[in-house]
Amino acid sequence: MADDNIELNDSFERLLLQSDDEHDSDLMETIQQDKSDESDSADSESTDGGSDDGSEEWSKNVQKPLRWDFDDGTAGMNMDMVMDCKEPVDYYNLFMNNELINFIVEETNRYGPTKNSNYLPTNNMEMRKFMAIILQMGYVVLPKLDDYWSSDPAIGGKAICGGVMTRKRFYSLMRSLHFADNDNNNGSKLYKIEKFVNLFIARCQHLLVPGRDICIDESMIPFRGRLRFRMYIPSKRHKYGIKIFKLCSNNGYTYNLSIYAGKEDQPRYGSVAERVVLKLMENLLGHGRILYTDNWYTSMNLAKSLLENKTNLVGTARKNRIGFPKHVTSLKLKKGDYVAEQNGDGIMILKWKDKREVIMLSSIHDGSITERGKPAVIVDYNKGKSFNDLSDQLGSYCPYVRKAMKWYLRIFFHIITQVSIVNALHLYKLHSGKNIKIVQFKRDIVSSILQLEKPTSSGRKHQLEKEPGEGTIRKQRCTECYNKLSKEFGATIARNRAKSEYLILVDKVKQKKIKLHNLCEDTFIQSQKNDELLLSYKQVYILFEKKGYAQTRKESVPTDA
Repeated sequence: MADDNIELNDSFERLLLQSDDEHDSDLMETIQQDKSDESDSADSESTDGGSDDGSEEWSKNVQKPLRWDFDDGTAGMNMDMVMDCKEPVDYYNLFMNNELINFIVEETNRYGPTKNSNYLPTNNMEMRKFMAIILQMGYVVLPKLDDYWSSDPAIGGKAICGGVMTRKRFYSLMRSLHFADNDNNNGSKLYKIEKFVNLFIARCQHLLVPGRDICIDESMIPFRGRLRFRMYIPSKRHKYGIKIFKLCSNNGYTYNLSIYAGKEDQPRYGSVAERVVLKLMENLLGHGRILYTDNWYTSMNLAKSLLENKTNLVGTARKNRIGFPKHVTSLKLKKGDYVAEQNGDGIMILKWKDKREVIMLSSIHDGSITERGKPAVIVDYNKGKSFNDLSDQLGSYCPYVRKAMKWYLRIFFHIITQVSIVNALHLYKLHSGKNIKIVQFKRDIVSSILQLEKPTSSGRKHQLEKEPGEGTIRKQRCTECYNKLSKEFGATIARNRAKSEYLILVDKVKQKKIKLHNLCEDTFIQSQKNDELLLSYKQVYILFEKKGYAQTRKESVPTDA
């Protein structure tokens, strides 16, 4: 028992740092890279000294190519899967289904006894509650994990987590959480998380097939621990972390993703960017889609490869890519000017200067300009590129990020608290037609899984009723009655005719008595009908009855009283 208490009081961060004896020696070396296209980007495509090789013929007569129409009849949401979904948790469970949860339970129960001989096996429902607690910790941020089990009024005083599972059990599950059988290590750098990621991707692809426009870009999962394939990208919000490539469709839905694990050992074809794109696009080629990419991916070779697979490419590009017309990319332009040329494959290279020079590649556009003076290809690119930006933006709200977390746990929590939530939110909006904020969407999911009861709302309006006076009370003239009568008949008649009444009203909602000085009942009722409060000629005292004595404070009647 003493050992258990010591274990419970240990910092959770220290517990996560303990070695799990899983052959982690390959993770002890950290390589920090200072470019977004990593150290092997040189193999992505040589960019030395210009781009003309004389094999391409370029024309200033830029015409919109006659391409194919989008013809993927399977595009859209899988209606059979969402038919019975009503609440946010139903859409979330489409991604976190029983197959995936049972897999986590199986591997966690396999690994748990190796960490603790007294480990108690978990099950599907407990694992879902564990994940719901993780979601709740994302939007209720406290300094330490122990605080989520505290009843201290200074930090909320309502320990929701304690009503779901004990702190000791939560820590035990966190230490035992696992996604691979260590006895079946396939040699992959990602084997600890690979199967879970593949199961999740399969759900994403089964539930929705993207439409015509899609986008590929990289994202960063924050991580500062020791890891061979940890990246350093200064331009990102989180400079240090694990780099993932995401293929997103409209409204930020993630259809496919790939985790960058450093240089590949096996023989490679093409550039790194080309391999990433073709891998992510594997199930979407051949249907006339338009892919939007940034300048790390965009190249002449990629554009031609996609055209061979009935797919168009639109993206920003680096001026010294192989195959680009140097006389276009090196041309000096004034602000607002542009130049465009097209090769025999219908691939256009456009250079436009706004605040800075921008080079675009497109296999579907011509050089037309919009009414606002911006090339149409740039307008369309900004729209298509926003798919990934929206996914990252929505995912950044209320993430679960804790220090001293193993790298594969960081990927797991990123998927269950960000990617899956954004995807579920998109299906919810698309199917139900309702609009909801992502934080509220998360809260509804947590409430459903943990079966939290929402407090009943009594409404804003107070129910006020007249109550008999309290003994001998000095009555005063109604100020409103006196003012009206004095203007019409004079002060003498007003003093005699003005009502003298001490009005006592009871607020049944707040269980408080409200005494209205210098105000009669008729005037008060009329003021409520006219939405007037008469604050300039009355005072309100609210009596707080406690332990046999009354304490008073001056306050005005609220407008919704």
